Amino acid sequence: MNEIQLKDRFLDFLNLNPKNNFFGNSSNRNEKYIEIKNEALNRKFDFILAACKTKNIKTKDIRNSTIEMDDDLKNIFVRSTLLNTISDSYKMNVDKITLYPIEIKSDKDKLDDRLANQVIEAILSFGRSMVILDSKHSSKIIKNGLARILPSTLIGYFDESNEFVVINRHDRVYSDSLLNVNKLHLIRTLEKADSQINVTKLYNNLRRLQSIHQKLIYNQIFKNGQYLLEDEVIFMKELSSLNQKINVKKEIIKTIQQYKNYKITDFTE
Repeated sequence: MNEIQLKDRFLDFLNLNPKNNFFGNSSNRNEKYIEIKNEALNRKFDFILAACKTKNIKTKDIRNSTIEMDDDLKNIFVRSTLLNTISDSYKMNVDKITLYPIEIKSDKDKLDDRLANQVIEAILSFGRSMVILDSKHSSKIIKNGLARILPSTLIGYFDESNEFVVINRHDRVYSDSLLNVNKLHLIRTLEKADSQINVTKLYNNLRRLQSIHQKLIYNQIFKNGQYLLEDEVIFMKELSSLNQKINVKKEIIKTIQQYKNYKITDFTE
C-alpha cells in the first residue's frame, strides 16, 4: 500500500471500531473521527485527525480544576478559532474535540532521520505525536526494540489479520510544557541579575507571549484568519515598541573569546 491507501484503511478501521484503544483512556468511550487537514504545515504532517468525545464536560468542573492539568481543555483557549471552525462545520461541541497530528509510513517509505524530525515537529506544534506504520515496518520495529525510543504513539498495521494495533503508547502531552516557564526558576535566575524586575508581571507576560505563539503556529498550519483577542493585539503592540538591541553574533563571539585560552591538553589531563 502507499500512504493514501494506508491512511484510508486506518480511517475505515476507526469507524468500524469506535471503541478502539488508540487514543488512551479517552477512547474507552465511543468517538467520532474526522480528517481535518491533509499535508499540514507545508507537508510536515500527513494529516490531522480530530476525535470527538461523547462525554459531557460540566462548566463547574472546569472552574474547580486547574486548566493546566488538561491540555485538551486549554486548547479551547489557545486554538479557539480552529476548534470553533471544526465545531461549526461538523456540529460538534468544542469541548469534546481533540486533535492528533499523524504521520503515515507505508512499506514503500523508508524509515530514516526524517521520522524523528516529524515527531519533534508534531510535539512542538500539538504536544503529541502519532505514527502509523505499515506491516513490514511494524514487524521490524517490534523485533529491533526501537518502538519505545520515539516519544510517539506507534500504531502498526498487520496484513495477516487486517487490523491496526498499538505498538507503543506515549500518553504524555507536551503542548506547553516544553516552553512553559517555571516561576521559581525564573526568580532564581533573576534574583542576582536585577532586583527591580517585577517577576510576577514578567512571568504572566511570558505565559501570555507563549499562548500567542501557539496561536500563531496554529494559524500557520491551518491558514486561518486573524484570531488574536483584542488585549492580545494590544500586548503585541506594546511588545513591538521595545527597542531590543541584543546582538546574537556579538554574544557568540564574546563567549568564544572568553573561553578560547583553554588547550586540548587541559581537557585530556
